[in-house]
Parts: sequence; C-alpha cells; structure tokens
Amino acid sequence: MEPSELKQLIDRYLNNTATEAERRIVDAWYESFDDAEKELFLSSEKEQQLKQEIYDQVKGNWYHPAGLVKTLPFLKYAAATVLFISAWWGLYKHIPKASRQKPNNYLTINTGTREVKKVDLPDGSEVWLNANSHIRISDDFQNLKQRNVYLDEGEAFFKVKRNVNRPFIVFTKSVRTQVLGTSFNINSYAELHKAVVTVATGRVQVSTHANVLGIITPGLQINYSINKDSYQINKSDASQAHSWTQGQSVLNQATFPELALTVRNIYGVQLISKNKATAKYKYNIHINTSHSLDETMKIICSVHQNTYRRKKNEIMIY
Repeated sequence: MEPSELKQLIDRYLNNTATEAERRIVDAWYESFDDAEKELFLSSEKEQQLKQEIYDQVKGNWYHPAGLVKTLPFLKYAAATVLFISAWWGLYKHIPKASRQKPNNYLTINTGTREVKKVDLPDGSEVWLNANSHIRISDDFQNLKQRNVYLDEGEAFFKVKRNVNRPFIVFTKSVRTQVLGTSFNINSYAELHKAVVTVATGRVQVSTHANVLGIITPGLQINYSINKDSYQINKSDASQAHSWTQGQSVLNQATFPELALTVRNIYGVQLISKNKATAKYKYNIHINTSHSLDETMKIICSVHQNTYRRKKNEIMIY
C-alpha cells in the first residue's frame, strides 16, 4: 500500500466513511503495535486518540516536511535547518511491512543557495549539509548491516555515532569513505572535479571503485582528482575544513573556481573572471558569512589588487 492510499484509508476511518473491510485493515494495522504500547491506552477513547495521533504523524511526515524544520541561529546568512529524520524513522518502523513503500526507496535531503542543514540520522549520527548539496539514505537504513549514506552532490560534515558492528559508509560519485565512529568532512561538488576528505576525529578509509587510497587520521586530508584519477595525502586543519558549519569559510590556496563556488553558496551570485591572470591566482582568505557581499568583495579584490563590477547576479573581477 502506497503512503497516499494509507492516508486516504485512515481519513475514511476517522470520518466514519470507511467500509467494513477497510475498517478491518486499519484495525489490523493498529493491532501490529506491540502490547507494551497498547497498555498505555486503557479506553476506547484513548485508542481513537492514538490512531488520530498516528494519522497526524503520517500526514505531517510524508506531506509536510517543512514542519520538521528548525532554524539554526548561529548562521545569519543561511536558512539553516535541522531535519529530525529519527522522528520519521520512529513512525516508519511501526508500520507493517505490507504497508511500507517498496524496497530501495530513499529519503533525500537537499539544500539550496544560502542554506545549511543539520540532519539527525536514525542511528544517532549527525550530518551538516552545506549549500547546494544533496544526500540520501535508504528508507531501510536502520535495518541494514551497513549504514550507507550517499552524498550525490556538494559538501557535508559527518559526526558518526560509533557502532563496531555496523560500518558507516559515505558514497560520492568518485570515492567511498568508511568509518566505525568518527567525524570528518567531505567536499565533492561536481564542478570542482575532485573529492576532498578531511578527518577531524578518529580514522577513515578512503577508496575509489578500484583501489584503497589510504587510511587517514586527524590532521590529514585526501584530495582525489577525478579527471587525473590521482590523489594526494596532505596535512590539513580539520577545524578549517568544516568551519562553514559555524558561518566561516576558510580558503587556503584556493583556485578561482573554488572561490567562485564559495561566494555563490553564501551570497547566491556568480563570480566571473574578466582577467586571464585572475583566473590563475590562488586565494588565502577567510569569508565571514555575516559580512555583506560588498565587504567580502573588497577583501577578495585586495588579495591581488583587483577591481570588480556587479551586474544583477553576476560579479565581474578585472
């Protein structure tokens, strides 16, 4: 039974318009809850209340995900949010298997420009999702032997709850990062043609489809070039790698495309180089997301003594 069908069925049940056969289906669904839960409800009125609450959760979680969103105050520039996936899972695990969606469906979380989200996974792990990013998990996440998360686009910082019996694996389009319990940052924006994994705590193993690239610990970073199919292991300040979760973007020896991506994520404008030399510069710069666009552009241009001009959502650097 699809979620929309289940919603309509419960609607008819609560409005006393369901057929006798349909009422038996809803009653059987309620009977699928364990006895410990039923003992909390001693009257028929409270049973009906429980069913109404279940319906409200189904309706709220499947059709109004925005209701689960909470603004994070520390990011002034972003519509930063918290998605309580664990609440969704708490409902889902009680629905009989016959009423669940088909296997291999995914719960997806996306961010837009000027948006950061904090996601609580069903296993207790936490994920911060940077702007213009996309992750997904299987709707059967909590029952699988491996805790698989797919970072299809963008950047995310993971704080993984340790479980030696269930490895936590993050898949991007180019690399796979496996841990038991640790925290690390993955930057995998498609337009940069690379994947960068930086460890904050613990240790992680990074591999491609063909080879293990290395096992890295705090203070180390794997930078994998997709176009060259090559990688480097470098020293790195992990706190700077995920400083974007706190409203700071720290760029070290960044290319112009990396700078342009950061500016777009924060301010929603396109940075364009009108100078061949500018496109080849490297940038060491801290961008505070509480600063205005004009303040940030003055800082950027001061690095190599450039000027800029804005036309609608495009900023040309000369």
